[in-house]
Amino acid sequence: VVIRNVRCDLRNVHDFVAYPESEAHVAALLAECQRRRIAVVPFGGGSSVVGGVDPPPAVEEFSGCIAMDLAKMDRILEVDKSSHCARVEGGIYGPALEAALRPSGLTMRHFPQSFEFSTLGGWIATRGGGHYATGLTHVDEMVQSVRVVCPGGATETRQLPASGAGPAEHRLYVGSEGCLGVITEAWLRLRPRPAARASATVAFAGPDADAAFESGARALHDMAQTGLAPANLRLVYGPEVARTGSAGLGEAERNMLASSAVLLIGFESHVGGQAGAAILNSQMSLLLGIAESDAHRGAVISKRLAGEGDAGGERDGVAGSWGKGFMRGGYLSSASCLLPSMIVNTIETACTWAAFPALHAAVLRTARDAIRRECGVDGQVTCRITHVYPDGLAPYYSIVVKGLSEEDLAEGAEDPRIGKWLAIKRDVMNAIIKHGGTSTHHHAVGRLHQEHYEAESGALWRASLAASKSVHDPAGIMNPGMLVGKIAAKL
Repeated sequence: VVIRNVRCDLRNVHDFVAYPESEAHVAALLAECQRRRIAVVPFGGGSSVVGGVDPPPAVEEFSGCIAMDLAKMDRILEVDKSSHCARVEGGIYGPALEAALRPSGLTMRHFPQSFEFSTLGGWIATRGGGHYATGLTHVDEMVQSVRVVCPGGATETRQLPASGAGPAEHRLYVGSEGCLGVITEAWLRLRPRPAARASATVAFAGPDADAAFESGARALHDMAQTGLAPANLRLVYGPEVARTGSAGLGEAERNMLASSAVLLIGFESHVGGQAGAAILNSQMSLLLGIAESDAHRGAVISKRLAGEGDAGGERDGVAGSWGKGFMRGGYLSSASCLLPSMIVNTIETACTWAAFPALHAAVLRTARDAIRRECGVDGQVTCRITHVYPDGLAPYYSIVVKGLSEEDLAEGAEDPRIGKWLAIKRDVMNAIIKHGGTSTHHHAVGRLHQEHYEAESGALWRASLAASKSVHDPAGIMNPGMLVGKIAAKL
């Protein structure tokens, strides 16, 4: 999308943008769009990287397309401090949400990389994931209930801490990607703001970065099954750390990173004082003991225990350089689109620990082969593990290709990088599905992952979802084609 926009290729845009200010506005807009057969795409911050807010490709089936932006529905309606939860409108952006919660001493603690430019409704609709590596990672674990306005009517799930009453109703809407209706409100689970933190950085060495990463992954497996819940437990290819954090690294550090993997560990607690520090430091000691054991031979290269300095969470050294570079990563990736000799993009998934060795090897092999075939040069394929669970992990692959031959494109011609990238991504996604991975861990399905979402879905699931869509959206105007594909048209 960025490449096409840079070339002023606006082949597929919404006809109008609506800014409702209330549920009554949303309902009236949906009723009129249903009457006139106008497609409606619910719009949060527009940070989707999978085409989730693009107009439907079969636009000729509709008389037009409206993007419904909830930016004017951005209030915190109620805070229940006793239960640590809040009722919030879907159009609120991440920074505004946290700023409004701060006086209560509570926080949602959901920080996707798009935090500044994405909304609560968007997080819920895409079943997004934040940066916390364990525990409450996906937004659905922070949602108590939702309110959704649909062409078929408005519905609200009951606000409860837990329930055994049938299938979880609210989960139908979490991850529905706008195909059922517009998420106007949600009750959120909150937590107290952190008062203490501890962090450490561990390096794993090897004959090359691939081997070092595999060694680190084995240590990560053992840590993930301790029952602890560190806020950060992220393993990154050394060359990716060097590339991302190059501005703050010395020559010795860059040389070390060339054949290593780096593990970032962080704990936090809302319990302050000596008691909080003792809890965090004992947990950190356990994980560092695993890393440094004879089985894994990791080397601790930096450590800040709780009680040492402030609880601001800022790091220095290798971890700090990588972290600062990482937060700039989205901007730099978009900027690379201005350079016709480069391709920079990412692919993420999740799988079980048992499936990971074969999946990881297949992704590296497939991506490197596809780059050579499509681009005629070797590219850099690296990985970081962003989230870990006792039963599996979420590997996130970065692909950087330099040295593409620059072509003089005729006006209106498609940039060849788009076709090259889509071919590389398709091969890698095929390998991921073949080896037991998911089409997406936290980027959502959108239009980009539809093919592989269908491949991983159960035999009856998408037809069941399409049947539900026919109740919520009888005319099929809500984000047409999303998730259900063409099944809905057959019902």
